[in-house]
Amino acid sequence: MEAQRRSAIVVGAGLAGLAVAWRLARRGVSVRVVDAADRVGGRVAAHIEEGTAYEALPQVLCAHDRRLLAWIGAVGLRDELLPLRPLVVSVASAGRLHDVEVARFSDVRRIPGVKLRDALRLVRLPRLLARYRAEIDPSSPERAGRFDDRSVADFCRLYFGASVLEHWLAPGLLAHSLADARETSRVQLLFELMGGALARPGVTRAPLSELALCAAARLPVSLGVEALALARCAEGGLRVEASTGPALEADAVVIALPAPAALRVADALLGAAERDVLRAVSYAPAITVSALLRRPLRPRPGLVRVPGSEASPLAAALFEPGLPGGRVADGRGLLSLRATQGFAAAHFDAPSEAIEKELLAAFERFWPGAQRGVARAHTLRVRHAAPLFEVGRYRELERWDRVQRDARANGRRLYFAGDYLAHPSLEGALLSAEKAADAVTADLASDRGAGARSEA
Repeated sequence: MEAQRRSAIVVGAGLAGLAVAWRLARRGVSVRVVDAADRVGGRVAAHIEEGTAYEALPQVLCAHDRRLLAWIGAVGLRDELLPLRPLVVSVASAGRLHDVEVARFSDVRRIPGVKLRDALRLVRLPRLLARYRAEIDPSSPERAGRFDDRSVADFCRLYFGASVLEHWLAPGLLAHSLADARETSRVQLLFELMGGALARPGVTRAPLSELALCAAARLPVSLGVEALALARCAEGGLRVEASTGPALEADAVVIALPAPAALRVADALLGAAERDVLRAVSYAPAITVSALLRRPLRPRPGLVRVPGSEASPLAAALFEPGLPGGRVADGRGLLSLRATQGFAAAHFDAPSEAIEKELLAAFERFWPGAQRGVARAHTLRVRHAAPLFEVGRYRELERWDRVQRDARANGRRLYFAGDYLAHPSLEGALLSAEKAADAVTADLASDRGAGARSEA
């Protein structure tokens, strides 16, 4: 009976869902993961072809992605994925690429387009961060609501000037979250500055899909099973109505899906405030053209950031040389071109050939001759690629957190995990997974204790 009481179903086999299940299983909870997709990994899933991994959202990481790096070690993939391969960062300016390393805030003045008088104003940034660090905690983003009153663009123009925003912060720190500085809350920027703003970016040696596959291999995962709805069981616990097979029952359910899907599945058990918060989550789409090159562009991997002032459909480009057992076949190269948010939204359903032609031509402007080395290309699309943390989003998280605590206190054993609850990154997804697993563990232990006292 005790084993039945300590059971959980995780809906969603992306990294957030797998991380929740991994933690629960290690704590003795009987857990099962279900997902409608035919493979695990969510947005880190990769298409492997002839030794090369084609990824819709190539993940650029740094040493400050501590939760992700720790989990890689915990599942036994440290030697396969780490250390990160450091990237040479280039910035596009006036049709040319300029290699730039920002190891200190004073280095920002070397970025093309940044005005000296604006760069000198960055001397106040450490003092500003110290003030905010004393009041907000990146591990508890829901507590930052009172600072959620200004956009990144407004904040940066006020303190540092437009050129710092346009040529460093917007194309650099916000690029990987697909955010628009004019809409994004300054809280997201503060969290990123407190984290890895000056850390050298890098990529894993093998695709991150290996992490998802390795974790899933140690968990009971059912693919091709779509969760349709939730209901309460008469004897306690929750029931998941599934697209195939009988309904699944457990003491707790964790929904690790994007917000629109989470709302659809959990709707019957949600209150009006929860529905409002989930409906308010918006996502940026992503389009990536992943091109296999006959030979590497350079001996070292690199990242190109493209400021909006270049008026390019390209937001960023990642190029990698191959190495044995790595993400790219040895002797070849891989070029991943990510479109701007505006281009992705406007051309999401356009023919792949047209998208490839447009983005490859845009890169050719900065790297003449690159197209001649393309052996084949794939266009990869993700409609809900990254949640947008617009102004007001952190106040919504504060509201959400308050409602979740009340629901748990009233005995509801329904939980949520996903980057939209923390930060638009894999590290944010794992933070939400950590919190969900902790809540499930605490509540199931409390229920078991209450049951034991009742029997006594």
